[in-house]
Amino acid sequence: MALSRRTLLAGAGTAAAAAAAGAAVYMVRRKEEQAAPGGPRVRLVVGADNSASRTVMWEGKKSAGLELRGPDGSVRTFEPVRAEHRSGETLFHLNEVRLEGLQPGGSYAYRIPGVLGDWTPFRTAGRGATTALLFPDSQSTDRYETWRQLYQEALRREPQADFTAHMGDLVDCGAWLEHWYDWFAAVKGGIERVPAAPVMGNHDTYDQNARIGMPENFLAAFAPPENGSADWQRWYYAFDSGPVRFLVVNTEWPESDSFRPGLLPEMKRWFREASKTSQPWKVVLMHRSAVANSIRGRKPRGPFSEAGRELMPLFDEAGVDLVVTAHLHTYRRRGHVRGFRRDASGPLYVVSGVAGNIRYNDFWIDSPLDEFVAPQPETDNYLVLRADASSLELASRLPDGSLIDRSVLRKA
Repeated sequence: MALSRRTLLAGAGTAAAAAAAGAAVYMVRRKEEQAAPGGPRVRLVVGADNSASRTVMWEGKKSAGLELRGPDGSVRTFEPVRAEHRSGETLFHLNEVRLEGLQPGGSYAYRIPGVLGDWTPFRTAGRGATTALLFPDSQSTDRYETWRQLYQEALRREPQADFTAHMGDLVDCGAWLEHWYDWFAAVKGGIERVPAAPVMGNHDTYDQNARIGMPENFLAAFAPPENGSADWQRWYYAFDSGPVRFLVVNTEWPESDSFRPGLLPEMKRWFREASKTSQPWKVVLMHRSAVANSIRGRKPRGPFSEAGRELMPLFDEAGVDLVVTAHLHTYRRRGHVRGFRRDASGPLYVVSGVAGNIRYNDFWIDSPLDEFVAPQPETDNYLVLRADASSLELASRLPDGSLIDRSVLRKA
C-alpha cells in the first residue's frame, strides 16, 4: 500500500498525535545531544548459511580485531574490514567481520578488545530444524520503550532462536540518528548473541519531514549476505537457516525510483535465481503487504497492492510456501493465494502486526481475503516460526506469550 508517512499518520487520528509528540521529544534530544551516545553498538547479522556463517559489526575508530573462541576452545583473531559512514555532522567508523565455515549447531564466543571485553556467546543454527523470531514494524514515538520490552521478552521466551527478522520500518525516521540510537539501545543484550535479518521499510528511507531519500543509515547499519548486485547491495538478499531458504525482498521501489530507478527489474531477475534451492521450504520476508486493505472513510482500493501485483506471480512461479509482510500495523492471516485468487496450492500470506507503539486501530476495512484478524484494538505482537523438513509453524503471540493465531504447513 503506497501510503506516505504523512498521509498515513494524518488518517490515523490518535496515532498522528502520538507521532507529533514523539517528534517533539526527539527535537529536544537533537538540541541537547551534540555527539552520539556512548556505549558500543555491536550486532550480529545473518550469514548466507545461518548454520555456518555470521557477520559481526561494531563501531569504533581504534578498536582491535575480533577474537573468536570455537567449540573446541581454540581462539582465532580476525581483522575487520573498516569503513566510514557520515550521517549529517556525525562520522561513524564501522567495522565488519564475516565469519565463514562455522560448525552447524556449534557454541561459539567472541570478544572485541576495547569494545566488548567479556566473551559474548552465540550459537549457529542446526541443519535439520530452525526457530526464528519475526518482529513487525518497530517504529516508535516512546524512545522505543514498547519495542524494547517486546524484543527482550520474546528472546527471554525463545532463548534458542536462531535469528530475529525485522520486517521493515525499524525506525520512524531513517535519516534521524536518535531513532537508531534508541533502536539499538532497545535490542542491546540480544542482538550481540542472536543474529538479525533486516528488511527495509518505507520509513527507513524517510527523515522527520517525511522526505524520501537514500536509506544510508539503514544500509550502513547492517551487512547481510551479498546479492551480487553492484547497485543494490544490502537492499535484498537470501539466506538459509535449517531447512528453510529465506528470501528477503525489497518492496520500496516506489520510494527508491524517485532517486535511483531500477530496483524492481533487477530484483526480479535475482529472485528467480535465488529461489532455486533444494531446501524443503521457501519463505519470503518483505515489508509492504501484497493484499491491500481499504482505509475507512476513503475510496476503496483494489484487492492487491502494487507490491502484490508485481511480486505474487514470481512467488507462484518459484513455489514459495509462506509470505510474511508488515507495513499495515495489524495482524492478518490472508490464507493461501495463487493466481490472485484463493487457492490451497498457493503461498500462505500473513501480515505480521506491529511491534512499536504506533497503532492504527479501527483504520483498515477487512479484505475479502482475510481469514483471521487479530482481536481489536490491537497491541504489539511478535511471531515465532519453527520448521523442520516436514512441517512449518507460524504463531503470532502477544508480549506475554499468549497465542493470537497459529498456522501449520506440512510436506510429505
